[in-house]
Amino acid sequence: MIFQAKNKRSLLMILALTVILSSCVSKRNSYFMRDFKKEIATAKVQQADKDYTIKTNDNLYVSVKTINPEVNAMFSQDDGGGLGAGNMYNSQSGQHIYGYQVDNRGEISLPVIGGVNVAGRTLKEAKEQIQLRADEYLKDADIQVRLLNFKVSVLGEVRSPGVYYNYNNTMTVLEAIGMAQGTTDYAKIKDVLVVRRGETAVQPFMLNLTKRDIMASEAFYLQPNDVIFVRPQKLKNVRLNASYYTIGLSSLTTIMLIVNFFWG
Repeated sequence: MIFQAKNKRSLLMILALTVILSSCVSKRNSYFMRDFKKEIATAKVQQADKDYTIKTNDNLYVSVKTINPEVNAMFSQDDGGGLGAGNMYNSQSGQHIYGYQVDNRGEISLPVIGGVNVAGRTLKEAKEQIQLRADEYLKDADIQVRLLNFKVSVLGEVRSPGVYYNYNNTMTVLEAIGMAQGTTDYAKIKDVLVVRRGETAVQPFMLNLTKRDIMASEAFYLQPNDVIFVRPQKLKNVRLNASYYTIGLSSLTTIMLIVNFFWG
């Protein structure tokens, strides 16, 4: 009886420890940029990729506003309300249909103005180039240019994985994770992978989001079609397997209690 009582106590202790361990998730490395205690020299901070160069097949939003509503309607399908304000730009299909795609010659074809070469130019330079052409045909035209195909994929240990579009011309890796509703409790933010597709090769970046040094990384400011993968901690597998162990131990304990009750 003494031996059986010891066995029961041992099993109960193991069961209790298993439950406790399976419910514990370390928070040591779950804080973003936790070493951000001092200012960072501006020279060491990666500047926002405002100089993104337009490429063939990019899709652009181009708004040309004048005092003539009829002329405005020729250039924009958004009822004069700007990007995302009208029905035509509320869906990705609408943006592709009514945006201006850069052709193989590096040009976009605009009403009245005609073809304007924008490939290899920054968005700011493209705006200036379109402004110059517009001034030849239109009076007091106001030009706005945005990149419609700036999308990133956020995968792995985030609360809402998916593809996210950005219309502000710049986006950081932290903003992308924020759009995905943040990380889960199992996210290994010390080991976040950013995959960037170049013209000739795919370039991977490993980011430790607990360190402020990520602001100096080329991947801190994202580029169109980047893929962010937040890896899981090893503890996730332990936690998932622990539930099975808990069930097994619970069943074994129940059996032992029944045996002791009838045969003790």
